[in-house]
Amino acid sequence: MSGLPLYKEVKEKLIQALAAGEWTTGEKLPVEGDLARRFRVGIATVRAAVGELEAAGILTRKQGKGTFVSEHTNQSRLYRFFNLVRLDGVRRIPTREIISLKRGRPQTAEADLLGLSRYRNRDVWRLRSTFALDGERVGVNDSVLPAGLFPRLTKAGVGDGDVTLYALYQSNYDVNVIAVDADVHADAAPRDIAALLDVNTGHPLLNIRRRAKTYDETPVELRTSWINTAKCRFHVDQGSTV
Repeated sequence: MSGLPLYKEVKEKLIQALAAGEWTTGEKLPVEGDLARRFRVGIATVRAAVGELEAAGILTRKQGKGTFVSEHTNQSRLYRFFNLVRLDGVRRIPTREIISLKRGRPQTAEADLLGLSRYRNRDVWRLRSTFALDGERVGVNDSVLPAGLFPRLTKAGVGDGDVTLYALYQSNYDVNVIAVDADVHADAAPRDIAALLDVNTGHPLLNIRRRAKTYDETPVELRTSWINTAKCRFHVDQGSTV
């Protein structure tokens, strides 16, 4: 016995099945009765497990249709991981422009944070992009991704537009980001970042460093974001599904 409540055990088994690719993005899960028989539990236990995964944004219930693996393309998923709003507090979907994509060797800290020892290929991709709200550039993202997880990453696969990188990871590479951890602090703009944001070198910016994870806490991306808070605000909602 694991010592976990029964519905927690079912939840973990569902996560393991998702991690194994048994159900992919947008795919419908079996009905509650079938899941109950599979895990040899009652329907109420399955419902509690699915409810927690729904609250975490991993699954989505659609009235009259069933339960599906969540997609990053809807607004609720977008705003769960995108915390910037205009100065007036209004949310806008960001638009992205790819600046560069390069492949290379990781720094020691990057290798540790991404758990690269799990891969035969331990190279990383370095993706730099900018993002804008209402057509005005407000930030720069530097992403580091395991080449072992994204062996065929291309600019076309993560191209310009208003679809988030997490949505593209999901739709184009079958990598589903379900959680992030982040550190936020103020920092001075380096020369290259300052040039992209049209500010002076040393200008104060918000620096956000976060790690994105998929099922089983597997890291999939390190991201450093430089934000010009003269043009937007950082906003977090807490206490509901996060």
